[in-house]
Amino acid sequence: MRALGGFTNGVWADVFASEDEDDDSPGCEEQLKQSLTDFLRSQNLIVLTGLGTSLCIKGEDDSKLAPTMWDLWNGIEEEVTEERLKWVCEHVGQSMVEDEDTGEDVYKQDIELLLSKCLLSQEFKRHKNVAMFIRKAEAVISKLCNFVSDDIALDVHEAFLRRIARRPTKHSRTKLFTTNYDLAFETAASRIHFVTVDGFSHTIPQEFDSSYFAYDFVRRDDDGSSPNYIQNVFHLLKVHGSIDWQNKGERIIKTEAPDDPVLIYPRHSKFELSYESPFLDLISRFQSSLRQTETSLLVVGFGFNDKHLTQPILSAIRSNVGLRTIVVSPSLETAGGEAVEKIQGLIESGDSRLSLVAGTFEQFVPLIPDLISETEEERHRRRMRGEA
Repeated sequence: MRALGGFTNGVWADVFASEDEDDDSPGCEEQLKQSLTDFLRSQNLIVLTGLGTSLCIKGEDDSKLAPTMWDLWNGIEEEVTEERLKWVCEHVGQSMVEDEDTGEDVYKQDIELLLSKCLLSQEFKRHKNVAMFIRKAEAVISKLCNFVSDDIALDVHEAFLRRIARRPTKHSRTKLFTTNYDLAFETAASRIHFVTVDGFSHTIPQEFDSSYFAYDFVRRDDDGSSPNYIQNVFHLLKVHGSIDWQNKGERIIKTEAPDDPVLIYPRHSKFELSYESPFLDLISRFQSSLRQTETSLLVVGFGFNDKHLTQPILSAIRSNVGLRTIVVSPSLETAGGEAVEKIQGLIESGDSRLSLVAGTFEQFVPLIPDLISETEEERHRRRMRGEA
Protein backbone atom coordinates (compact mmCIF):
# COMPACT_ATOMS: atom_id res chain seq x y z
CA MET A 1 0.00 0.00 0.00
CA ARG A 2 1.26 3.45 -0.92
CA ALA A 3 -0.02 6.89 0.01
CA LEU A 4 0.19 10.40 -1.38
CA GLY A 5 -0.88 13.39 0.67
CA GLY A 6 0.18 16.24 2.89
CA PHE A 7 1.63 13.77 5.39
CA THR A 8 4.08 12.51 2.73
CA ASN A 9 4.88 15.97 1.30
CA GLY A 10 3.20 15.24 -1.99
CA VAL A 11 5.31 12.16 -2.80
CA TRP A 12 4.06 8.57 -3.07
CA ALA A 13 5.39 6.61 -0.11
CA ASP A 14 5.10 3.04 1.16
CA VAL A 15 2.72 2.96 4.11
CA PHE A 16 4.24 -0.13 5.68
CA ALA A 17 7.86 0.58 4.74
CA SER A 18 10.37 -0.10 7.47
CA GLU A 19 11.58 3.06 9.19
CA ASP A 20 15.20 4.10 9.65
CA GLU A 21 16.14 3.31 13.25
CA ASP A 22 18.15 6.53 13.46
CA ASP A 23 15.25 8.64 12.18
CA ASP A 24 12.98 9.89 14.96
CA SER A 25 10.38 11.30 12.54
CA PRO A 26 7.11 9.36 12.33
CA GLY A 27 6.72 6.95 9.43
CA CYS A 28 4.08 7.18 6.72
CA GLU A 29 1.85 4.63 8.48
CA GLU A 30 1.74 6.63 11.70
CA GLN A 31 1.21 9.89 9.83
CA LEU A 32 -1.66 8.32 7.88
CA LYS A 33 -3.26 7.05 11.08
CA GLN A 34 -2.95 10.50 12.67
CA SER A 35 -4.45 12.08 9.57
CA LEU A 36 -7.35 9.60 9.73
CA THR A 37 -7.91 10.42 13.41
CA ASP A 38 -8.33 14.11 12.61
CA PHE A 39 -10.37 13.17 9.56
CA LEU A 40 -12.91 11.12 11.52
CA ARG A 41 -13.36 13.87 14.10
CA SER A 42 -15.01 16.17 11.55
CA GLN A 43 -18.53 17.27 12.34
CA ASN A 44 -19.77 15.63 9.13
CA LEU A 45 -18.43 12.34 7.77
CA ILE A 46 -19.36 11.22 4.25
CA VAL A 47 -18.30 7.89 2.76
CA LEU A 48 -18.64 6.87 -0.90
CA THR A 49 -17.98 3.23 -1.76
CA GLY A 50 -17.92 1.27 -5.01
CA LEU A 51 -17.24 -2.22 -6.28
CA GLY A 52 -13.83 -2.31 -4.60
CA THR A 53 -15.43 -2.74 -1.18
CA SER A 54 -17.22 -5.92 -2.29
CA LEU A 55 -14.30 -7.63 -4.03
CA CYS A 56 -12.90 -8.83 -0.69
CA ILE A 57 -16.01 -10.93 0.01
CA LYS A 58 -15.13 -14.59 -0.53
CA GLY A 59 -17.04 -17.86 -0.71
CA GLU A 60 -16.30 -21.10 1.13
CA ASP A 61 -13.73 -22.07 -1.52
CA ASP A 62 -12.08 -18.64 -1.19
CA SER A 63 -13.54 -17.59 -4.53
CA LYS A 64 -14.49 -13.99 -5.24
CA LEU A 65 -18.26 -13.47 -5.15
CA ALA A 66 -18.81 -9.89 -6.29
CA PRO A 67 -18.98 -9.73 -10.11
CA THR A 68 -16.68 -7.47 -12.10
CA MET A 69 -17.68 -6.12 -15.52
CA TRP A 70 -15.84 -9.09 -17.04
CA ASP A 71 -17.87 -11.49 -14.91
CA LEU A 72 -21.10 -9.80 -16.00
CA TRP A 73 -20.17 -10.21 -19.67
CA ASN A 74 -19.39 -13.90 -19.19
CA GLY A 75 -22.56 -14.47 -17.19
CA ILE A 76 -24.70 -12.83 -19.87
CA GLU A 77 -22.95 -14.81 -22.60
CA GLU A 78 -23.78 -18.06 -20.78
CA GLU A 79 -27.43 -17.02 -20.41
CA VAL A 80 -28.13 -15.85 -23.97
CA THR A 81 -25.55 -18.09 -25.76
CA GLU A 82 -22.46 -16.88 -27.61
CA GLU A 83 -24.25 -16.88 -30.98
CA ARG A 84 -27.10 -14.65 -29.79
CA LEU A 85 -24.65 -12.28 -28.09
CA LYS A 86 -22.68 -11.93 -31.34
CA TRP A 87 -25.92 -11.22 -33.22
CA VAL A 88 -26.83 -8.45 -30.80
CA CYS A 89 -23.33 -6.97 -31.02
CA GLU A 90 -23.52 -6.91 -34.81
CA HIS A 91 -27.07 -5.53 -34.85
CA VAL A 92 -26.32 -2.54 -32.60
CA GLY A 93 -22.79 -1.89 -33.91
CA GLN A 94 -20.70 -2.91 -30.91
CA SER A 95 -17.05 -1.89 -31.29
CA MET A 96 -14.46 -4.48 -32.30
CA VAL A 97 -10.96 -4.91 -30.92
CA GLU A 98 -8.04 -7.21 -31.58
CA ASP A 99 -7.91 -10.32 -29.41
CA GLU A 100 -4.59 -10.35 -27.52
CA ASP A 101 -4.21 -14.13 -27.80
CA THR A 102 -5.39 -14.89 -31.36
CA GLY A 103 -4.94 -11.53 -33.07
CA GLU A 104 -8.45 -11.81 -34.50
CA ASP A 105 -11.02 -9.01 -34.41
CA VAL A 106 -13.63 -9.66 -31.72
CA TYR A 107 -16.46 -7.63 -30.26
CA LYS A 108 -15.37 -5.46 -27.35
CA GLN A 109 -16.40 -7.19 -24.12
CA ASP A 110 -17.82 -4.08 -22.49
CA ILE A 111 -21.32 -4.73 -21.14
CA GLU A 112 -21.91 -1.08 -20.27
CA LEU A 113 -21.13 -0.04 -23.85
CA LEU A 114 -23.27 -2.85 -25.30
CA LEU A 115 -26.33 -2.08 -23.17
CA SER A 116 -25.97 1.60 -24.05
CA LYS A 117 -25.95 0.76 -27.76
CA CYS A 118 -28.92 -1.59 -27.34
CA LEU A 119 -31.03 1.11 -25.71
CA LEU A 120 -30.00 3.66 -28.35
CA SER A 121 -30.88 1.18 -31.10
CA GLN A 122 -34.33 0.64 -29.60
CA GLU A 123 -34.95 4.39 -29.66
CA PHE A 124 -34.59 4.43 -33.45
CA LYS A 125 -36.10 1.06 -34.38
CA ARG A 126 -37.42 -1.43 -31.88
CA HIS A 127 -36.49 -5.10 -32.31
CA LYS A 128 -37.94 -7.86 -30.15
CA ASN A 129 -34.64 -9.77 -29.98
CA VAL A 130 -32.79 -6.72 -28.68
CA ALA A 131 -35.53 -6.06 -26.13
CA MET A 132 -35.33 -9.69 -24.99
CA PHE A 133 -31.54 -9.43 -24.70
CA ILE A 134 -31.82 -6.31 -22.51
CA ARG A 135 -34.27 -8.05 -20.18
CA LYS A 136 -32.10 -11.16 -19.88
CA ALA A 137 -28.91 -9.13 -19.39
CA GLU A 138 -30.49 -7.10 -16.59
CA ALA A 139 -31.80 -10.27 -14.95
CA VAL A 140 -28.30 -11.80 -15.01
CA ILE A 141 -26.77 -8.65 -13.51
CA SER A 142 -29.24 -8.55 -10.61
CA LYS A 143 -28.81 -12.30 -10.01
CA LEU A 144 -25.01 -12.14 -9.93
CA CYS A 145 -25.11 -9.19 -7.52
CA ASN A 146 -27.33 -11.12 -5.11
CA PHE A 147 -24.48 -13.08 -3.52
CA VAL A 148 -24.66 -12.11 0.16
CA SER A 149 -26.10 -14.91 2.29
CA ASP A 150 -26.18 -15.89 5.96
CA ASP A 151 -23.07 -18.06 5.69
CA ILE A 152 -20.90 -15.42 3.98
CA ALA A 153 -18.26 -13.77 6.18
CA LEU A 154 -18.33 -9.97 6.23
CA ASP A 155 -15.58 -9.32 8.78
CA VAL A 156 -14.03 -6.41 6.86
CA HIS A 157 -17.38 -4.67 6.41
CA GLU A 158 -18.22 -5.14 10.08
CA ALA A 159 -14.86 -3.69 11.15
CA PHE A 160 -15.31 -0.79 8.74
CA LEU A 161 -18.74 0.10 10.13
CA ARG A 162 -17.48 -0.09 13.70
CA ARG A 163 -14.85 2.52 12.84
CA ILE A 164 -16.83 4.95 10.69
CA ALA A 165 -20.37 4.64 12.12
CA ARG A 166 -19.56 4.62 15.85
CA ARG A 167 -19.35 8.39 16.43
CA PRO A 168 -20.12 10.83 19.23
CA THR A 169 -23.85 11.58 19.17
CA LYS A 170 -23.07 15.32 19.12
CA HIS A 171 -21.73 14.80 15.59
CA SER A 172 -23.86 14.20 12.51
CA ARG A 173 -24.57 10.58 11.67
CA THR A 174 -22.17 9.07 9.15
CA LYS A 175 -23.61 9.13 5.63
CA LEU A 176 -22.52 6.06 3.67
CA PHE A 177 -23.25 6.37 -0.05
CA THR A 178 -22.64 3.34 -2.24
CA THR A 179 -22.96 2.46 -5.92
CA ASN A 180 -23.15 -1.26 -5.08
CA TYR A 181 -26.41 -3.16 -5.58
CA ASP A 182 -25.51 -5.91 -3.10
CA LEU A 183 -26.57 -6.20 0.54
CA ALA A 184 -23.13 -6.33 2.14
CA PHE A 185 -23.36 -3.20 4.28
CA GLU A 186 -26.91 -3.72 5.54
CA THR A 187 -26.14 -7.36 6.36
CA ALA A 188 -22.92 -6.43 8.18
CA ALA A 189 -24.79 -3.74 10.12
CA SER A 190 -27.44 -6.25 11.16
CA ARG A 191 -24.83 -8.69 12.44
CA ILE A 192 -23.17 -6.13 14.70
CA HIS A 193 -26.53 -4.56 15.71
CA PHE A 194 -25.89 -1.16 14.14
CA VAL A 195 -28.99 0.77 13.09
CA THR A 196 -29.32 1.67 9.41
CA VAL A 197 -31.34 4.66 8.25
CA ASP A 198 -31.87 3.93 4.55
CA GLY A 199 -34.89 6.03 3.59
CA PHE A 200 -37.41 3.23 4.10
CA SER A 201 -40.28 3.13 6.56
CA HIS A 202 -40.50 0.79 9.54
CA THR A 203 -43.88 -0.52 8.43
CA ILE A 204 -44.69 -3.61 6.37
CA PRO A 205 -43.98 -3.42 3.51
CA GLN A 206 -41.10 -1.02 3.94
CA GLU A 207 -41.68 1.93 1.61
CA PHE A 208 -39.12 4.49 0.40
CA ASP A 209 -39.59 8.13 1.30
CA SER A 210 -36.56 10.42 1.46
CA SER A 211 -38.09 12.29 4.41
CA TYR A 212 -37.13 9.30 6.60
CA PHE A 213 -33.49 10.43 6.37
CA ALA A 214 -34.48 13.28 8.69
CA TYR A 215 -35.59 10.79 11.36
CA ASP A 216 -33.30 9.59 14.14
CA PHE A 217 -33.34 7.14 17.05
CA VAL A 218 -33.46 8.07 20.72
CA ARG A 219 -33.74 6.09 23.95
CA ARG A 220 -36.43 7.24 26.37
CA ASP A 221 -36.35 5.58 29.78
CA ASP A 222 -39.45 4.88 31.87
CA ASP A 223 -38.30 7.26 34.60
CA GLY A 224 -39.28 10.27 32.47
CA SER A 225 -35.73 11.50 31.94
CA SER A 226 -34.80 13.37 28.77
CA PRO A 227 -34.38 11.17 25.69
CA ASN A 228 -30.84 10.47 24.47
CA TYR A 229 -29.61 9.72 20.98
CA ILE A 230 -28.60 6.09 20.71
CA GLN A 231 -25.16 5.17 19.40
CA ASN A 232 -24.18 3.18 16.32
CA VAL A 233 -26.64 4.69 13.85
CA PHE A 234 -25.65 5.60 10.29
CA HIS A 235 -27.31 6.56 7.01
CA LEU A 236 -27.04 4.19 4.03
CA LEU A 237 -27.85 5.70 0.63
CA LYS A 238 -27.69 3.32 -2.36
CA VAL A 239 -27.38 5.77 -5.23
CA HIS A 240 -27.68 3.12 -7.98
CA GLY A 241 -30.46 1.14 -6.33
CA SER A 242 -30.53 -2.22 -4.59
CA ILE A 243 -31.37 -5.81 -5.47
CA ASP A 244 -34.12 -5.81 -2.84
CA TRP A 245 -35.98 -2.74 -4.17
CA GLN A 246 -39.18 -3.25 -6.14
CA ASN A 247 -41.51 -0.85 -7.96
CA LYS A 248 -45.09 -1.26 -6.82
CA GLY A 249 -47.24 1.23 -8.64
CA GLU A 250 -45.84 4.62 -7.72
CA ARG A 251 -44.12 3.27 -4.63
CA ILE A 252 -40.75 1.61 -4.04
CA ILE A 253 -40.79 -1.13 -1.46
CA LYS A 254 -38.31 -3.62 -0.05
CA THR A 255 -38.79 -7.29 -0.80
CA GLU A 256 -36.51 -10.34 -0.70
CA ALA A 257 -37.23 -11.46 -4.28
CA PRO A 258 -38.27 -8.52 -6.49
CA ASP A 259 -39.51 -9.31 -10.00
CA ASP A 260 -37.67 -6.32 -11.46
CA PRO A 261 -35.19 -4.71 -9.03
CA VAL A 262 -34.94 -0.92 -9.06
CA LEU A 263 -31.39 -0.43 -10.34
CA ILE A 264 -29.37 1.91 -12.52
CA TYR A 265 -27.86 -0.78 -14.74
CA PRO A 266 -24.42 -0.35 -16.36
CA ARG A 267 -25.01 1.97 -19.31
CA HIS A 268 -23.97 5.41 -20.47
CA SER A 269 -27.36 6.87 -19.52
CA LYS A 270 -26.58 6.58 -15.79
CA PHE A 271 -26.28 10.37 -15.57
CA GLU A 272 -29.77 10.87 -16.98
CA LEU A 273 -31.28 8.08 -14.89
CA SER A 274 -29.85 9.65 -11.73
CA TYR A 275 -32.39 12.46 -12.22
CA GLU A 276 -35.34 10.10 -11.84
CA SER A 277 -36.98 9.04 -8.58
CA PRO A 278 -35.69 7.70 -6.18
CA PHE A 279 -32.18 8.34 -7.46
CA LEU A 280 -32.67 12.10 -7.69
CA ASP A 281 -33.34 12.26 -3.94
CA LEU A 282 -30.20 10.25 -3.17
CA ILE A 283 -27.89 12.15 -5.53
CA SER A 284 -29.24 15.47 -4.25
CA ARG A 285 -28.37 14.44 -0.70
CA PHE A 286 -24.88 13.49 -1.84
CA GLN A 287 -24.36 16.87 -3.49
CA SER A 288 -25.71 18.87 -0.55
CA SER A 289 -23.64 16.85 1.94
CA LEU A 290 -20.45 17.79 0.09
CA ARG A 291 -21.25 21.48 0.54
CA GLN A 292 -21.39 21.39 4.33
CA THR A 293 -18.60 23.00 6.34
CA GLU A 294 -16.22 20.90 8.43
CA THR A 295 -16.81 17.80 6.32
CA SER A 296 -14.67 14.75 5.62
CA LEU A 297 -15.19 12.66 2.48
CA LEU A 298 -13.79 9.12 2.33
CA VAL A 299 -13.94 7.51 -1.12
CA VAL A 300 -13.21 3.76 -1.10
CA GLY A 301 -13.20 1.33 -4.02
CA PHE A 302 -14.83 3.81 -6.40
CA GLY A 303 -13.40 4.13 -9.91
CA PHE A 304 -14.51 7.71 -10.72
CA ASN A 305 -16.23 6.48 -13.90
CA ASP A 306 -19.67 7.83 -12.99
CA LYS A 307 -19.82 11.51 -13.92
CA HIS A 308 -22.95 12.16 -11.84
CA LEU A 309 -20.83 11.38 -8.75
CA THR A 310 -17.36 12.42 -9.91
CA GLN A 311 -18.28 15.95 -10.97
CA PRO A 312 -19.96 16.89 -7.65
CA ILE A 313 -16.84 15.65 -5.81
CA LEU A 314 -14.46 17.72 -7.95
CA SER A 315 -16.75 20.74 -7.73
CA ALA A 316 -16.91 20.48 -3.92
CA ILE A 317 -13.12 20.12 -3.69
CA ARG A 318 -12.77 23.35 -5.66
CA SER A 319 -15.41 25.38 -3.81
CA ASN A 320 -15.60 23.96 -0.26
CA VAL A 321 -12.39 24.85 1.56
CA GLY A 322 -13.69 22.96 4.62
CA LEU A 323 -13.87 19.64 2.76
CA ARG A 324 -11.16 17.08 3.52
CA THR A 325 -10.94 14.14 1.12
CA ILE A 326 -9.21 10.76 1.21
CA VAL A 327 -9.46 8.47 -1.82
CA VAL A 328 -8.59 4.77 -1.44
CA SER A 329 -8.26 2.38 -4.40
CA PRO A 330 -5.51 -0.04 -5.48
CA SER A 331 -4.99 1.46 -8.95
CA LEU A 332 -4.60 5.14 -8.01
CA GLU A 333 -0.85 5.26 -8.45
CA THR A 334 -0.83 3.87 -12.00
CA ALA A 335 -4.31 4.26 -13.50
CA GLY A 336 -6.37 6.64 -11.45
CA GLY A 337 -8.05 8.44 -14.33
CA GLU A 338 -8.58 12.12 -15.05
CA ALA A 339 -10.31 12.90 -11.74
CA VAL A 340 -7.53 11.35 -9.67
CA GLU A 341 -4.93 13.19 -11.75
CA LYS A 342 -6.62 16.47 -10.84
CA ILE A 343 -6.59 15.56 -7.15
CA GLN A 344 -2.95 14.49 -7.38
CA GLY A 345 -2.08 17.78 -9.04
CA LEU A 346 -3.67 19.69 -6.15
CA ILE A 347 -1.77 17.59 -3.62
CA GLU A 348 1.53 18.23 -5.38
CA SER A 349 0.76 21.96 -5.37
CA GLY A 350 0.38 21.87 -1.58
CA ASP A 351 -3.32 21.18 -0.91
CA SER A 352 -3.14 19.46 2.49
CA ARG A 353 -6.90 18.72 2.52
CA LEU A 354 -6.45 15.85 0.05
CA SER A 355 -4.87 12.40 0.25
CA LEU A 356 -4.64 9.40 -2.05
CA VAL A 357 -4.08 5.88 -0.75
CA ALA A 358 -3.23 3.17 -3.29
CA GLY A 359 -4.51 0.08 -1.52
CA THR A 360 -7.45 -2.29 -1.24
CA PHE A 361 -10.42 -1.94 1.07
CA GLU A 362 -9.23 -4.80 3.28
CA GLN A 363 -5.73 -3.27 3.55
CA PHE A 364 -7.09 0.12 4.49
CA VAL A 365 -9.70 -0.79 7.11
CA PRO A 366 -7.19 -1.89 9.82
CA LEU A 367 -5.52 1.52 9.56
CA ILE A 368 -8.72 3.36 10.46
CA PRO A 369 -8.56 4.30 14.16
CA ASP A 370 -11.34 3.10 16.45
CA LEU A 371 -12.08 6.40 18.19
CA ILE A 372 -15.15 5.38 20.18
CA SER A 373 -14.93 2.54 22.69
CA GLU A 374 -17.17 -0.48 22.33
CA THR A 375 -20.27 -0.11 24.47
CA GLU A 376 -21.16 -2.54 27.26
CA GLU A 377 -24.23 -3.49 25.25
CA GLU A 378 -22.04 -4.49 22.30
CA ARG A 379 -19.75 -6.53 24.57
CA HIS A 380 -22.80 -8.26 26.06
CA ARG A 381 -24.09 -9.22 22.62
CA ARG A 382 -20.70 -10.63 21.64
CA ARG A 383 -20.65 -12.72 24.83
CA MET A 384 -24.13 -14.04 24.06
CA ARG A 385 -22.95 -15.05 20.58
CA GLY A 386 -19.88 -16.75 22.05
CA GLU A 387 -17.45 -14.33 20.41
CA ALA A 388 -15.86 -12.95 23.57
